[in-house]
Amino acid sequence: MLRNLQFLTLWQRRLVFFLMFGGILMALVAVTWLLARGALIGGERVQGVPLSPEITVRELVALPGDDAYPAAVAAGPDGTIYTGSYKNGVIWSLTLDATSDESVTELPHTRDGIGAVNGIAVAADGSLLVVDQEDSDPRTAGGDVKRVTAEGVALFAEIDDAQGFVAPNDIVIDSLGRVYVSDPGRNEIWRFEADGSGGVVWWVAPDLAPAASGSTSARRRGLTGLAYDATRDAIIVTDPEYNEIFRVSVAEGGLELLYQHGTRQRPPGFDGAVVAPDGTLYVAALGVNSIARVLDNELEYLASGFRGASDVEFVAPNRLIVANFDQTSLAPVIVPLFAPQLPFALDVIEMTAP
Repeated sequence: MLRNLQFLTLWQRRLVFFLMFGGILMALVAVTWLLARGALIGGERVQGVPLSPEITVRELVALPGDDAYPAAVAAGPDGTIYTGSYKNGVIWSLTLDATSDESVTELPHTRDGIGAVNGIAVAADGSLLVVDQEDSDPRTAGGDVKRVTAEGVALFAEIDDAQGFVAPNDIVIDSLGRVYVSDPGRNEIWRFEADGSGGVVWWVAPDLAPAASGSTSARRRGLTGLAYDATRDAIIVTDPEYNEIFRVSVAEGGLELLYQHGTRQRPPGFDGAVVAPDGTLYVAALGVNSIARVLDNELEYLASGFRGASDVEFVAPNRLIVANFDQTSLAPVIVPLFAPQLPFALDVIEMTAP
């Protein structure tokens, strides 16, 4: 072949050279991608592990399909558990005795009526209020709140201004039925009446000096996780950007800073939260894939090693349900390096000493 190159014209020889060089380069890129992907994905599927002898962790149930991406979890007063897909909008219901994906029920109309589930709350009438971000691509903006009933899916609430919701994330309901929705894109907490009307900006976090937050420069907040504290009639708000947790009084608007990570190591990257009936606060630390209890400005980690611990729900008498979001593969890159560790699943933490 090399002997025949002398009979080619200059531009033909250059073409052959570039084709050979390009082929070798593509082969090197492919090998590098395969090695990197194998290292990032790893071999065995990661499982949550307890961090105390008083804690046990197990998989509660695997979710159907390869695009479940459960970002949120909620529980009704009867113990029914609800989760939903950030990728395809499906809402599933299950019970604590679920053993396989066959015991997981897909709620009718949700696959077609919802785009991307980011938060779920159970209303007093048994209907579900769902934060729908509409598109699972993190580069997109928009969304609303849907109501899910046996009859179907309907619009419940939206922000009636030119901007609308930017990145709606979590949702809770207070004792009077009023609905609170976080939007880290707007850095606001919105409140709606029980029928979805009367939307107003209810709370915006105060600005803090950089030194107080452990930062050397000012940066945007990211008001994300919400929980209702019935023992104090207050809303819990998590901020994964500053790694802080606030408690805001519903009646008076009084503010209490419950946790501030500051310059400590391993920033938790808070996401969802839940308050147990006795007032104990539990948070999902998505940044370190762990679940923690908040006590006196300290985090007591209960379990770790989850596959994207984005939300947590309390189920009496002593259980925490964990959503394994496994969201890394949703990053908008041309050549994906990550893949979810299938099957998607919910885990359950059981505490012998709640």
